[in-house]
Amino acid sequence: SLDMLYIGIQRIGNGCSRVNINAEHLGIVGNDGETHQGIFDISYLSSIPNMTVMAPKNKWELADMMQYAVAFPTPIAVRYPRGTAYAGLAEHRAPIIFGKSEVITKGKDVAFFALGSMVQTAEKVAELLKETGIEATVINARFAVPFDKEKVKELTQNHTLLVTMEENVTSGGFGEHVASYVNENDLDIKVQIVAIPDAYVEHGNVDRLKEDIGIDAKSVYEKILNIYKQM
Repeated sequence: SLDMLYIGIQRIGNGCSRVNINAEHLGIVGNDGETHQGIFDISYLSSIPNMTVMAPKNKWELADMMQYAVAFPTPIAVRYPRGTAYAGLAEHRAPIIFGKSEVITKGKDVAFFALGSMVQTAEKVAELLKETGIEATVINARFAVPFDKEKVKELTQNHTLLVTMEENVTSGGFGEHVASYVNENDLDIKVQIVAIPDAYVEHGNVDRLKEDIGIDAKSVYEKILNIYKQM
């Protein structure tokens, strides 16, 4: 019932001071069925007071986040996708600091603020943009809640477009929280949210599904390039 659902969520925030949630099967999961797509967790977990939500970019960061979460004093969730963990970006392994992101590449004008598995996609989009003469910044957000507000402010100094990227629905998601922060603080930067539309995603091949909903590298590249040219 809805009462039991509410009680379960309430207990995460109030019932225990130390709750570790290792959430696998999140994001687009493929052929397991549309009800198995893990695309709503950021939205509901971010509504819980005192909650922390992290997402790793690769297998090494997953291990680091698991170790970080074990000693964390308040409720925390580590979300990661189904399947083989990404092995790229091994050279980027900065220590995990609460609420802080990690810079992957430095550029200007366009900045990708990507969460978890979408860091790999952001990296590919940045490479495509580079071929057009646009040197984009790629940031590994690491924390969906709380996200790195200082980094967002810093990006406004030499960027005009901030692109958030996540495998979660738009409503209540990471990008929506970033956009709200930018608007509330009158920061001089345009925010473009790349996320899953607010609907159930059917089951199927992961790459094909990402293409269908527009969060694959090619689709994001074409969208961002068009937006940038119109600015």
